[in-house]
Amino acid sequence: MNKVIRCKNTNNKRIIVLVIMQVFLGVAPVLLLISFVWFKLYETKITAIVVISLIFLCNAAYVILARRYNVLNSGRRGEKLLYKAVKHLSGNNIIFCNLPIRYKRGRSEVDMLIISHKGVIIVEVKNHSGTIQGSWKAEKWEQRKYYRDKTAVIEMDNPIKQMRRQRDIVKSILNAAGEDVWIDTVLFFSSSNAKLRLSLRETDYVCLGSRELLRFLENYDKNQVISKIQMEKYAQILNDARNNI
Repeated sequence: MNKVIRCKNTNNKRIIVLVIMQVFLGVAPVLLLISFVWFKLYETKITAIVVISLIFLCNAAYVILARRYNVLNSGRRGEKLLYKAVKHLSGNNIIFCNLPIRYKRGRSEVDMLIISHKGVIIVEVKNHSGTIQGSWKAEKWEQRKYYRDKTAVIEMDNPIKQMRRQRDIVKSILNAAGEDVWIDTVLFFSSSNAKLRLSLRETDYVCLGSRELLRFLENYDKNQVISKIQMEKYAQILNDARNNI
């Protein structure tokens, strides 16, 4: 039976704050417009300019916050799909969800870290749709979304490099405690509407969809065997490290 350790997801608070701010920014222009007409604020030029400027700023801020909310909420949906897929993983694994990690100046949050008898695996989830293009060595990847009359191109940080940093931090935490273990990373695209055009190395693992991810995890084998005691020790070290952040 798998042991799941759920860490605090910092994005949940951000999402709540964004919802509250969007409600405020959605109501504020209406109240300003009512006041503008009711109190005849249009009769004074300066007052009219100020009110109209505030209405414009509220609308602009609402659009910006809505985009940020959509990004965070999409990520949260991806994390839920990741957990749903890994729930069916066989064996007695120790699974960290949303694990915060820090070593010296390096800091990050791992979507999922799996400690199994076969090894330690970091899973990074992306809920992007459309066509994803990039190479393992590029700083940025491109997400292309196609609409009826146009194509939207959005840049994203290279997740392969992101996972490499996460792996280095986790390895440093374990090494500092006197433990040396091989750590692999796998990039999971959770959206069924994603198409991948990636230039990767043999050691860069990418899975598209829950079935492919589960199949990868079930078949993962680096010819190493980690005992239950050692698994618990790794988990304790990472647990202590995240509690001290």
